[in-house]
Amino acid sequence: MPARTKSMDITVLLHEDHQLARELFFAFSKAEEDAEKEKLVKQILTELFIHAKVEEEIVYPLLDEEGKDGEEFKGEAENEHRVVKYMMAEIANLESNGDELKSKMTVLCELIEHHVKEEEKEMFEMLRESGQDLAALADEAMERKNELKKE
Repeated sequence: MPARTKSMDITVLLHEDHQLARELFFAFSKAEEDAEKEKLVKQILTELFIHAKVEEEIVYPLLDEEGKDGEEFKGEAENEHRVVKYMMAEIANLESNGDELKSKMTVLCELIEHHVKEEEKEMFEMLRESGQDLAALADEAMERKNELKKE
């Protein structure tokens, strides 16, 4: 989990989550041992679940206030989350030594990468221009992430 700093705002926090996901997917792609793959899959699924939950509960509701563009982005992002959650559920039930796992993890990685690019390009700009207290949103997000990690 990213360390909270004075300059942290919600876009920085989400970006750090995105970077962590990239690093974990890369580590999975290089992993050779089944135990390592299994550990990485669990960590990836956990991090993605927590990240998505925070976005859905804290960030996406703010987009409704950004007019038609915000509402459209939110709708697309929520649809992408549904697809990602479906893939995550399938992956959670696979063996760590199969080709199907590697294939589905590749697809999941591509879905996440597409989603991240849109968020960092469009959503971050909307948030920065929204007038919201981005530091307070980061604090709220960190608190929620900590609660979810305990569950």
